[in-house]
Amino acid sequence: MPPGRDWTDADRARWEELWQSPQATMWDDTARGTVAVLLVYEAAVLAGEASAWQAQEARYAGEALGLTPRAMVQLGWRIVDDDGEAR
Repeated sequence: MPPGRDWTDADRARWEELWQSPQATMWDDTARGTVAVLLVYEAAVLAGEASAWQAQEARYAGEALGLTPRAMVQLGWRIVDDDGEAR
């Protein structure tokens, strides 16, 4: 995780979850910053402390990482199971 912040256990768990997602196979090291920003914004949203722009930036970060169905379509990504069937 990038330095410069005291990451919580919940942040670390979410970091691992995101980097183990099917979408993460399409990311390189340049996605680290976007994933970190998403964690910060998500934490603020879930704590009820986020401003409207932080919530919007969280949405943008999630879309940039292909984490929403809409973003996956726009990126041309499909998640398939071991049998090649789309999920």
